[in-house]
Amino acid sequence: MAERQDQSFEREDFAWLVAMSIVFFVLVAIALWREYATPWRPWQHRFKRVLAQAGRFEDARKFHSGFRQIWNPELNLADRCVSCHLGFEWGGILPASLPQPLTPHPALSYMTHHPFERFGCTTCHAGQGWATTARGAHDGGPGWEEPMLSKQLAASCEVSEAELIQMRCNFCHRRDVSTEGMDSLNMAKKLIKRRKCLICHTIEGQGGHTAPDLTYEGDKSPEMFDFSHVTGPKTAFNWHVEHLTDAGKVSPGTAMPDYNLPPEQARALALLILSWRRINYPPQYIPEAGAASAAPRPR
Repeated sequence: MAERQDQSFEREDFAWLVAMSIVFFVLVAIALWREYATPWRPWQHRFKRVLAQAGRFEDARKFHSGFRQIWNPELNLADRCVSCHLGFEWGGILPASLPQPLTPHPALSYMTHHPFERFGCTTCHAGQGWATTARGAHDGGPGWEEPMLSKQLAASCEVSEAELIQMRCNFCHRRDVSTEGMDSLNMAKKLIKRRKCLICHTIEGQGGHTAPDLTYEGDKSPEMFDFSHVTGPKTAFNWHVEHLTDAGKVSPGTAMPDYNLPPEQARALALLILSWRRINYPPQYIPEAGAASAAPRPR
């Protein structure tokens, strides 16, 4: 009787082991398929053909498909954008007419001082660098507050994509009087001086104390703004634009004058103000201050 019972348990255990083994092998197969069927792999196959079509036969032969990233421990940066954006460092060799994400990065004059291996992609373009899907990299996920700068995002703010990038450039270049390629923010820095903003506001320890300190105004969360008198989008950017245009309407009873600035000046100043953030970049990434500061002393 005991022997028959043991055999019965063995048959039941064998059936369970077979079922669990099948489940295990199915999961392994799914994992391998997901690893191979990554969204960036088709682009890499296409890029290899692009190299061959451009006559770069040796480069095409050496090109191997695989996960790619720019890793910079100084900035704690892992940008996996280059798994899809494969033409980024092929400017002047591959045609600029290639579609995204294979388009070469524009050969801008100041790029010689901003090599990809030191600055990566998200330092300038924002986005979620460690993501491996286009949606994750461009839009992020729940709780991610820095979507990639895009034409659509710029259009919602009525600025250009280049102006949004200038705002991020100013994270490091805030003390420059003038910076190449940052025409809008260079104009805004002149307006700060021309409008004598430091008579009332403090910026980096300079200026008056009768108005809010603007040193790290860009870190201020949107919920800290009063949007009850704002007519446009309820964003920190638009609050500043409308406040710089008509301060008395946005903040009734404020001592700030109504400057009635032209739209391009109000938007440029809003971008400058939002660029003033507490950024923990290593000192070697911060340019030395010029003869004058972006926050000049009031006369």
